[in-house]
Amino acid sequence: MAPVWVVEEGEYSDYRVVGVFSSKENAQLIADAVNAPREGGYGVTSVTGGATVAEWTLDPAVHELRHGFTPFLVDMREDGTVERCERWDVSGYELAGYVRMWRRTQAPAFRENPDKPDILQTFTWAMDAQHAVKSTNEHRTRMIASGEWAAGTPES
Repeated sequence: MAPVWVVEEGEYSDYRVVGVFSSKENAQLIADAVNAPREGGYGVTSVTGGATVAEWTLDPAVHELRHGFTPFLVDMREDGTVERCERWDVSGYELAGYVRMWRRTQAPAFRENPDKPDILQTFTWAMDAQHAVKSTNEHRTRMIASGEWAAGTPES
């Protein structure tokens, strides 16, 4: 899916989309202009420090829904053990899906618990639970082979 670049400003009830752009360069040009100091001493007015550029996926989940896929949340350990595989409702929060590490060994709540190792967590579109687990396992094996499991946190 092709990305678009969005200039965002503010937070919570003050949040707004300034504009949507075809390139990161165009979006950055506008963000810089929005953030430029104004005559009379006025400058960035947002509490968050001004306009920022974000990459958004164009038409997230459209292809998946048209082909009968549904979202699943999968938690998988390094050895391939599935801790969780749950079908989720379609939500505006995670249409594009994600792949990320949950570094539980570094979290205060789990740090001393050997039963809670780091896990790979995916929010993926799949035909069924078996398909969701297979997709997550493919990410896991790639991460182990490349050294990503031990080294860092992937984002997608």
